[in-house]
Amino acid sequence: KLPKADSLKMCMDRTIPYYQEQIAPQADSGKRVLISSSENAIRGLLMTLCDIPEENISELEIPNGLPMIYDLKSRCIKLLDDGSGEDPLEKYNFGNAASYLFRPCVDEDGEEMDCDITYMSDTVYGLSASDKEFTDSLRQPRKENSLV
Repeated sequence: KLPKADSLKMCMDRTIPYYQEQIAPQADSGKRVLISSSENAIRGLLMTLCDIPEENISELEIPNGLPMIYDLKSRCIKLLDDGSGEDPLEKYNFGNAASYLFRPCVDEDGEEMDCDITYMSDTVYGLSASDKEFTDSLRQPRKENSLV
């Protein structure tokens, strides 16, 4: 029987083990993994990945439908370029805990590295042709009554 309500803790009790057992091994092997889920599940996952303290997690806002890319190597969030040229921290509301998502990136040795918290673009990150095609498809407006 499904619960009538789902707390952040209940969500994390399911999400974090699944991430550790199923998603992380695939991502560690070099595969790109797409996660699409409820706000609470994403919030719990970001709480773990970005070391957001429990007392600050309620201050995190997750913009609806905004693709966020978590880079395992640099341990930071990146955003796709939507072509607007606007600063994502001004355009979207990430709440008062946004600094936990967009703090300096670190390399495998724990050393800080340059990490652009603005939008990812194919010129900055050298996307392959197939990755560019995929990200371009994400930028296209959805057609009404279309699942694509």
